[in-house]
Amino acid sequence: MNARPTRRVESRAGLVPVLVLALVTVAGGEGLTSSPVPVSSGVFTLEQAEIGREAYAESCARCHGPDLAGGVGPSLAPLDRFAFRDARLSRPFEIMRTEMPFDAPGSLDDETYAAILAYVLLENGYASGSEPLPADTESLSGFVLDAPPAD
Repeated sequence: MNARPTRRVESRAGLVPVLVLALVTVAGGEGLTSSPVPVSSGVFTLEQAEIGREAYAESCARCHGPDLAGGVGPSLAPLDRFAFRDARLSRPFEIMRTEMPFDAPGSLDDETYAAILAYVLLENGYASGSEPLPADTESLSGFVLDAPPAD
């Protein structure tokens, strides 16, 4: 008669810290800082979003469409809730900064990328506030992309 192998529960417990570390690494550290500021609280200025509108028209509209509805590139309004729900703003900023525009990644300055992000947020129903959106990844990791306020 073959003996059934026994499971070693204690060996699985040792995997938990490794799995948590792996998930944090894959998520880019999201969720590690306390009390992120929700984007719906107004984290960009209207002036910044207007600058972003102009930059979007010049650098992004040919792929994402003049109305952000998509085309060659994905729709930016509405944002993909599956991909960005509860994400830190550093995530879309880094995607933009390192991969966009498609034909010249990283060719815009960080302030322009932040302005375009502010415009995308405005077009997704987020209200503007009194302070401009920061133009660096570390600061943007303090903001979480929550659901926009209902119209």
